[in-house]
Amino acid sequence: MEDEKIMFGIRCCQGVRALLTAAALVGAAAPVRAGGLVVVQETRLHTPPDSHEPQRAQVELRNTGSDPATPVAVLCTFTGAGGAVLETQTISVPEIAGRATTQAEAIYYGYPRASGAACRLAEPR
Repeated sequence: MEDEKIMFGIRCCQGVRALLTAAALVGAAAPVRAGGLVVVQETRLHTPPDSHEPQRAQVELRNTGSDPATPVAVLCTFTGAGGAVLETQTISVPEIAGRATTQAEAIYYGYPRASGAACRLAEPR
């Protein structure tokens, strides 16, 4: 009788362990990666009047899906005269809620001053 109780307890614990492992795997897979659901809506170059202040590429991102997108990596390229690439930066947005819009920015401290900025989603690795 005592042996049956011990065996029942062992089987019960193994079942609970398997259930918790499956739940952890499903929970870990819940966030949606920023793939086809996130779009760059607009990028603006903010140039302050004081030339000693940094310029900013302000980007608006939209999650068109119903699930949160996480993480979202964005590449912003600052260009100068004639379209010459001055600098490319990667910015990261931890999460964008489903059907939400958020803003992020990349800061350019360099010289010469940028005349344009373009942002796009980074390719998933």
